Amino acid sequence: MKRKVILISFITIFILIVAFCIVNFRGTSRDINQAVNRPGSVPVNIIYEQKVSKGSIVFCITKDGKGLITSVVKKNIFGYKVVYWNAQGDIKRTTDKVGLTDSYFPSINKLISPMCFGIIGNPEIKKVKIIEKQRNIEAEAKIIDANSYRIWFINMDKFQGSRFDIIGLTADDKEITNRHENIYPWTVEQKPLKL
Repeated sequence: MKRKVILISFITIFILIVAFCIVNFRGTSRDINQAVNRPGSVPVNIIYEQKVSKGSIVFCITKDGKGLITSVVKKNIFGYKVVYWNAQGDIKRTTDKVGLTDSYFPSINKLISPMCFGIIGNPEIKKVKIIEKQRNIEAEAKIIDANSYRIWFINMDKFQGSRFDIIGLTADDKEITNRHENIYPWTVEQKPLKL
């Protein structure tokens, strides 16, 4: 009787482990490029990858060069999986009109902090500054040259609220563009998304 209980327990545990592996393996890819280019998705070229604690933030341009797709890719023992993404369409039109694009990612539990990011299209823009409207706190974004594109991004941990000015500046701090952004219904300090 005791051997029968042990055998049934072993079989049950084995089935649960196999089911867990199948469920987790099915949604993953063997590399980041494959994860962001899943069947049925818009084909993209990766232009920059920012490593984070348990994965990456991947900036991609659509094959036609018109859109920016930004994905949060989580890495686990089974491979890579896109857990959150954002699309900016017709980036050339926006950058021609206002100099840069902007978008927001909320905090994602144990993966990324809240961040603001975009593409710079105006070659005169050498700095991007973010100003929080609520407390008038400001910080400068990091700018990366990536495969003939200029990406800007900033960690928003020290900010609060949902209203910000995103300012494109020349090297000598002359203002070229000022975008008034409202990320409502999100706020920077809200609890991280659990995905």
